[in-house]
Amino acid sequence: MSEQREQAIRERAYVLWEQDGRPEGRSLAHWSQAETEIAAGQALTALDKTKRVKSRQGRSAPKSIH
Repeated sequence: MSEQREQAIRERAYVLWEQDGRPEGRSLAHWSQAETEIAAGQALTALDKTKRVKSRQGRSAPKSIH
């Protein structure tokens, strides 16, 4: 796991822990939820980039005339 991704997970887990009232013994649950959220966010970012590239390719492609 990259340091940047791990740091993002750590920060999100901390926010989740605070929002949950700072309970003891739930660190794994908060970490797992943070991992899931970060992974989902990265997947959406990658999907968005792919859509933008395809959109640009579609606009620049010459139109065939029949």
